[in-house]
Amino acid sequence: MTKKTDKIKEIHSVVTRLFARKGYHNTSMREIARGLGMNQSSLYHYFDSKENILFALINDAMDDALNTLEEICETDISPHGKLNRVLSFYTNYYAGDQDRLRLLVNEQGNLGKDYRRVLMKKERRYVHLIQSILKALAEEGRMKSIPPSVATFAFFGMVHYTIKWYDRDGPVKSDELADYFLEIFTKGIFV
Repeated sequence: MTKKTDKIKEIHSVVTRLFARKGYHNTSMREIARGLGMNQSSLYHYFDSKENILFALINDAMDDALNTLEEICETDISPHGKLNRVLSFYTNYYAGDQDRLRLLVNEQGNLGKDYRRVLMKKERRYVHLIQSILKALAEEGRMKSIPPSVATFAFFGMVHYTIKWYDRDGPVKSDELADYFLEIFTKGIFV
């Protein structure tokens, strides 16, 4: 890894925490630079603007998750097995990193329309992946008569709402939470 790549990772870590705790609008580039122990002008060497940093954080998180979801969906395992893996991964990925989830859920609206357009395309890919698994389950006769889009958005709502109540340091660890969500979600849709 290069020195620049290491610095960008450090910037991502610090900024994710600041944006998640204080909000995008309440965090200045000066605060970001201070949190990194660098001059504000040096920060501009890595990112042109605060908006560019926010987009990079959300976009990278979405890319990482999408890559894993697509890998799962390309396997030869059954639709039931794919659904289990996808739901478990997605829950662990986002509930396990609530700062990242807060940015995804709360801060996208602060991006310009071009950035939002890029992210919306990725969101559609998430939806398509899960819906395709649910449709396969329906074709196998293993799913109740629930529109796959309703089930898909119910799952996203269940995971995304964890930022309101889930405590990563509490008694339920993220892998246990994923198991509970999987149980709740699948027992509600399987015949």
